Amino acid sequence: MAYTQGMRKSILFLAFVALSVACTATPTPPATPVRDSTPESSTPVPIDVGAPVTPSRDVLSADVDPKPCGASELGISEKWIRVLEANNFRKCVRPFGVLIGADSRVPDVYIAQAARIVAEVLDPDMDGIANDLKVAALVADYEAAWIPMPADIDRWDSGGLEQELGATLGSYGLMLPRWWMLGDRNFGDSNPDKHAKTVMVEEIVHFMTQFGYSPAYPEIFGVDDWDSIIAKEAKLASCDWWQHPENDCPGNPGHEGDCSNPSCDVTEFYQQVLVMRAGMEPGWAGIGFPSTADGLEAKLSSALKRVMDDPKYHQINEPLRFSYPDRHQLKS
Repeated sequence: MAYTQGMRKSILFLAFVALSVACTATPTPPATPVRDSTPESSTPVPIDVGAPVTPSRDVLSADVDPKPCGASELGISEKWIRVLEANNFRKCVRPFGVLIGADSRVPDVYIAQAARIVAEVLDPDMDGIANDLKVAALVADYEAAWIPMPADIDRWDSGGLEQELGATLGSYGLMLPRWWMLGDRNFGDSNPDKHAKTVMVEEIVHFMTQFGYSPAYPEIFGVDDWDSIIAKEAKLASCDWWQHPENDCPGNPGHEGDCSNPSCDVTEFYQQVLVMRAGMEPGWAGIGFPSTADGLEAKLSSALKRVMDDPKYHQINEPLRFSYPDRHQLKS
């Protein structure tokens, strides 16, 4: 994916945030993040699991089978069904309540694969129950954020469909589009290849971090400011062994775009850290980012590694299997 995807995503991100009422405004950071030399390794890690969560039916449902968006079992509001269908988003699935809405031209096998990744991230042991019900309840709120799978770049991008949906639905759509998964190719009869799965993992981890773990545990995984453990880690790494290609560093100006806001920069940074530590290859690498897991491990603070390895936070720690079972298989 190189850097063009990161550039494109950030440009769309900035335009979409302006229209999405579900997004929370964040303080504007310096154009070039200032490195904080304060040691973190001795800082106690705050443990805040918050109030008990009463899971809804959606949170408890490990459904990965695409259906018409109007299917009653999906529980999508009439307004959303009407808007989605009017724009040819006719296929939907809600693994643990997370709404994935796809253009009718997206094959079911791609939609199901994205759903299986969502389900596996939330339920790595694949027992049909989300491991962190607090996070699951947050990402199940599709009126705050959802995952659109568009197929037509002209209609979505230059045609303004992304902005139209954001303004009409008032929800942040973190897209998983055909052109990122397939480039200039159209969907065929084959299953998603390694590249397509890598793109899916990147966007879904991004979604989970920004809309699940960040609001659930803001002191640790927060991306709305520079105060969380992962945000401080990104700031310390900035212009040393991490640079988003759209951001400026001394002697190395960024390309067109701006990913200096923590909701972009920290989320992109942490996605690469999490995926590599889990034994997978990130879809793209920031400038200076280590090329090996051992190289990355040597650079990370003990504070960050401690929370990532803490089972309380259910961070993925091994390669995904991409084979989350169907709901009927779980029942049996």
